[in-house]
Amino acid sequence: MSTNENSKKILTLCEKYWATYQQDCSGYIKAIASELKIPLSGQANDIVDQIQRDPWRILKSGVEACLQATSGMFVVAGLKANPHGHVVVVVPGPLSHSKYPTAYWGSLGGIAKKNTTINWSWNKIDRDNVIYACRSLVK
Repeated sequence: MSTNENSKKILTLCEKYWATYQQDCSGYIKAIASELKIPLSGQANDIVDQIQRDPWRILKSGVEACLQATSGMFVVAGLKANPHGHVVVVVPGPLSHSKYPTAYWGSLGGIAKKNTTINWSWNKIDRDNVIYACRSLVK
């Protein structure tokens, strides 16, 4: 699976901010988005709301999220929860169980991971309810 220049740029930013935001998934997503000139604000629950509106495009599955990340789109996956949801950046890479894409994330109450499939980011119940969305990089 080859990646294009946008995908490489996103991966570079994921690596750049990962150590700084290991304890803050929303801060991690916002730092990467800011460098890409993509506005995102608030905590994880707020970001999940934002990725469901234009100019974001909701994706049907983790497989589609993987394909879009590989094609150079900025792909965010998230799930709202009380009091705090969780968000990740989907990147090119293998799918676990043929449906869970590779991603990077920080974590407020769990373990941050990089270049790991999202079935390690959510539990068995929640991982099938994750919302995936993408958008083009700003020129």
